[in-house]
Amino acid sequence: MKINTRMIGNVAVVSLSGKLMGGPPTSDDIKNEIYRLLDDKVLKIVIDLEKVTRMNSTGLGILISALTSVKNRDGELCLAAINENMESIMVMTKLNTIFQIFTTAEGAAKAMEAN
Repeated sequence: MKINTRMIGNVAVVSLSGKLMGGPPTSDDIKNEIYRLLDDKVLKIVIDLEKVTRMNSTGLGILISALTSVKNRDGELCLAAINENMESIMVMTKLNTIFQIFTTAEGAAKAMEAN
């Protein structure tokens, strides 16, 4: 799993690539990046999943944990660019009702900046 973070205005876009299967070091790396952003007072975060090839239930847990951490600091977190398989998982688990999901990371950042 590779993690790359860039800023679009006041919104952090955390791009993930590879398999989001969970467990250390992947879960720790993502958690540490989210906490680093929150410590830097970045409260609007997009997780870009465009280059994620596979995700399992542990990967879902990482995303839920990230959302909880951000909301606990009165921030916003959304997902972007999920593929069809991930979208099916989100619908089956009803996580699509918890996460805001956007087609692109840029569209998500623009929508979050407007808030």
